[in-house]
Amino acid sequence: MMMLNSSSKRKTSHCSCIVAEEIVNDILSRLPVKSLKRFQCVCKPWNDLIPEIDTNRLRLLYSPLLANPNPLLSIDYEALNKGNDGLAITELQCPEVVKRNTSLKFLGSCNGLVCLEMEEQDGIVLWNPSTRETKLFPKPPPIGNESQFYGFGYDPSTEDYKVMRGHSDHMKTVIEVFAVKRNTWRAHMDLCCIDLSFHDQGCFLNGALHWIKLGYMSSSIISFDLANDSFMETVPLPHCEPGDTKDLTSLGIGTTRNCLFVHSGPDTSDFNIWVMEEFGVRDSWTKVLNIPSEIIGRKHGHGEHCLKPLCILDSGEVLMEHDGNRLVLYNPREMTFRKIIKEDKDHSPIETVAYIETLVSPVM
Repeated sequence: MMMLNSSSKRKTSHCSCIVAEEIVNDILSRLPVKSLKRFQCVCKPWNDLIPEIDTNRLRLLYSPLLANPNPLLSIDYEALNKGNDGLAITELQCPEVVKRNTSLKFLGSCNGLVCLEMEEQDGIVLWNPSTRETKLFPKPPPIGNESQFYGFGYDPSTEDYKVMRGHSDHMKTVIEVFAVKRNTWRAHMDLCCIDLSFHDQGCFLNGALHWIKLGYMSSSIISFDLANDSFMETVPLPHCEPGDTKDLTSLGIGTTRNCLFVHSGPDTSDFNIWVMEEFGVRDSWTKVLNIPSEIIGRKHGHGEHCLKPLCILDSGEVLMEHDGNRLVLYNPREMTFRKIIKEDKDHSPIETVAYIETLVSPVM
């Protein structure tokens, strides 16, 4: 039997405490962001490592009509995916800068940062719901009753976040862009009129904000490139042939798993979702969901309904806003709906935006 001297024992004991970096990464990636923020103080290697960890936890931020004193709600997609509806919903306190009885408008989210406008206050807030850090900046000058559209995203060419607001008066379109690092608004005047009346919030993907642009003879997705602050048309919609758009009464666009999707209906027809599996390639549109109108009518009553898909879960279920005042989850295998958050007694409108848990700071 081999005997170890005291120095060998100390060396063996020391080596047994070393954990492979990939194991450390895997363990840390499973922890809540609040814990990760605390653990940055453990040692310098962890302080450098933790900001690079991808937790990849998707959540939905939900706001009632008046967000303060009413709390915001954060909904965990993974818990929904496992059927744990009760564990999926947690309360979040509003950012401290939000005064009582303030209505919030979500302008978008990117890299874990949520951009929200305070309707009754002169300010826009950039907020990380996971760390509760905020940055407040001014709104652009008020405008009249023109059609408005807006969005929030990241410009990789300048490594900066941007807020965009646009409005049209049937003669021209004016675009205003706020760069967070530069801390200023810039206006781009006299652009060709762009009718985006079917969807006011742009969804962010691949360095651009995207909306649906409808035309009588053809329709397409139009994108605002955040690198050069200009519009570009991408590809036609999957289901719109020339002349068909006059019959469409409900369209929308969103993102899921880093892919664009569009939806139509249900007004009095079927509800459909198509996903663009390869960005910019028309032939990559794939229909992933069809809800027959009779299923919608059987559950919610016949007549017009508004369904807005928010996320397609790994299980295939789809989380949606229903009539702008409640959240439902649709199971395509069982062809059933179930309520996740019901409407309040006044059927007040709600605001929702998807975000991921990160340690990204809004203070730059």
